[in-house]
Amino acid sequence: MRTLSLLSFLILASILFNTCSKDNKSGNFETAAEMDLAAPDVESKAAPEAPPPPPPPGEAKADVAFEIKLIKTGTLEFQTSDLGNTYQRIRNAAQINAGFLSNESTANEYDRIVQHLTIRVPSRNFDKLVDAVCKGVEHFDTKTIEAVDVTEEFVDAEARLKTKKQVELRYQDLLKRANKISEILEIERQIGELRAEIESIEGRLRYLNNRVDYSTLDISFYKKTPEHRIVEENRFGRAFRNGWEGMLSFVIGLTSIWPFLLIFGVGGYFFWRRWRKQ
Repeated sequence: MRTLSLLSFLILASILFNTCSKDNKSGNFETAAEMDLAAPDVESKAAPEAPPPPPPPGEAKADVAFEIKLIKTGTLEFQTSDLGNTYQRIRNAAQINAGFLSNESTANEYDRIVQHLTIRVPSRNFDKLVDAVCKGVEHFDTKTIEAVDVTEEFVDAEARLKTKKQVELRYQDLLKRANKISEILEIERQIGELRAEIESIEGRLRYLNNRVDYSTLDISFYKKTPEHRIVEENRFGRAFRNGWEGMLSFVIGLTSIWPFLLIFGVGGYFFWRRWRKQ
C-alpha cells in the first residue's frame, strides 16, 4: 500500500514538473519573439536620416536676377488737316513726358507737305507719349512699336570689361617689376591694346545705357495739297520756244567771242578800203 502511494506521488510530481518546464520554455520563446520584432523598430529609429542631395550645378547661378534691359522704339505716320496744331500738340506731349526733339524736318512733296519729328523720351514715359500722340488720329499709314532685349549683350559686355580690367592690373604690376627695356616696351604695348579694348567696351555700354534709358519715337504727319497738273504744250509752241532758246544761245556765243569779232572786223574794213583804191 505504501509502495503504491509512493509510486502515485512520483508520477504526479513528474507530470507537474514537465508541465512547468513546457510553460517556461513557451514563455521564453514568446519573449525572444517580441524582442526580435521590436529590434527592427529600434534600429530604424536609431539610424540617422540620409542627407539631402546636393543642388545640381548651375542652380545657384539661376537664382541670380539680372535687370532687364529693353530698347524701345516706335514709328508713327498719319495724315492731318492742320499741320500747325498737330505739331504743337506733339511738342506739348513731349514736354509733359520729359522728352525732347532730337530731329525735325519739313518737306514739300508732289501732293503733300510732310513734317518729321524724332523725339527722345525716358523709357518709363514712352507708352504715355505714344498714347498722347495717337489720341484723335483715326488712321495710321504706319504704326510700329518695338522693344529689343539687350540684357544678354549688356551682361556679356560687363563681364568682358571686368576681366580685361583685371588683366590690365596684372600687367601694371608686371610693369613695376620689369627691369629690361624690351620687357617694359612689350608690357606697355599689351597695356595699350587692353586699354583700347576697355574703352571700346565702355563706349558700347554707354551707348546701350543711353538707348535703354531714353526711347526713340519717329513721327511723320502730312497734309494733302492740290496736285500739280502739267499742261502739255502743242508742237508749234514747243518749236517756237526751242527756236527762241537757240537764238539766245547763238547771241550769247557771239558775245563771248567779241574781242575776236572786233579784230577781224577792223582788219576786214581796212583790207576792203585798200582793195577798192586799187
